[in-house]
Amino acid sequence: MLINELPDDCLLAIFDCVNNLDDLMNCFKVCVGWSQLIAKRTKKVKYILEYPNYKYDCVYYYEGIKRIDGTCLSTLFPNVKIAQFSYTLLRKVKLEDIVAFIRHQKSLKGLIHSLSEPIEKYCSKLEMVCLSRKSNILPNGSGIKQLLIWWSTLRDFARDAHNFPNLERLHLHIQDTYPDRYYHGPVLEKLKIVELDTFCPYDIIFYGFQFMDSCPNLQSAYIFTTNRCLFVDETIKHECLQDLAIEFNYNGGIDWNDLKRLSMKYPNLKHLALRKLNDLKDEHIEQLVHILPNLVLLDVRGCRGVTQKAADYVQDHCKRYGCSIKFYFNWDQINEIKSDWPQLYTKGQRICRGFDFMKHCFLKDFLDLPYLMIPIDY
Repeated sequence: MLINELPDDCLLAIFDCVNNLDDLMNCFKVCVGWSQLIAKRTKKVKYILEYPNYKYDCVYYYEGIKRIDGTCLSTLFPNVKIAQFSYTLLRKVKLEDIVAFIRHQKSLKGLIHSLSEPIEKYCSKLEMVCLSRKSNILPNGSGIKQLLIWWSTLRDFARDAHNFPNLERLHLHIQDTYPDRYYHGPVLEKLKIVELDTFCPYDIIFYGFQFMDSCPNLQSAYIFTTNRCLFVDETIKHECLQDLAIEFNYNGGIDWNDLKRLSMKYPNLKHLALRKLNDLKDEHIEQLVHILPNLVLLDVRGCRGVTQKAADYVQDHCKRYGCSIKFYFNWDQINEIKSDWPQLYTKGQRICRGFDFMKHCFLKDFLDLPYLMIPIDY
């Protein structure tokens, strides 16, 4: 039997398995019958991404360099909710066709792009944005709930933070190597997750935790830093924070007294990761489990000063006080972690389903954190 003799239901089932943009566009041009079937298939697509992430509801485009007709994107993909535009796509599709697609895409809620053209300004209903530079979207950011962006300093972000009153997740890369300053921006009442990466030299004071003091309902935080000096205001207690991961770049060190005062700010902390901190010792672990009475997960992998002695102490502490703390200090314990916490992901995914920091962020390296955490029903 020739492929053209197959019934439409069979062809449509085959097309549902095709998720490469180039292949779909080529099939669309075969004949009128195929064009109609491809149009049915592409109406199911919710995500246009550079690399594969989902199955039938995702189309990706990283393969192939041949130019494609971008004028029909709006017609073929009317229900896209998340779109990623990189220079890989720009080699295939004209910029004006990308702009036209965004202008006509009423369902678009999330945008990931690294283009120099601020294409995000053409869509007024965005809720999730991932950008590689400061953007013209700032004056229209009231609808944005998730923002991943590269900024110069926290001080610069403070000047524009008032444009994001409904922000729930902030992933901020601080690019400037010059000293940062005290955060004097607005209180971010709805912020639940913050992820900060700082490129400042190790001897510069890090103000990220002072910034977190302006987020009273913050539940989860991930800090990636080279700094040895932390600004800590121990007079401000943060009752809501439950999840905290700190990854020290270049095997950095930090003063234990600063870290102790920092821990005392978060009395309800349940999950704590201190990774690649060479200055952390066994005796510090003994103090931490007393400072944080609600702790159930303590991950200090990569801290070469922590040994089996600390693990034995944690086990004895749990028996004595009737609590349960899962303690990990060796990189080889990754399989143990996966067994103890099967609901937590370690695989790097740029788009994750569910607004869940512990599931999608806590066990990952900072550079593997997702661009967007989308609602389950998206």
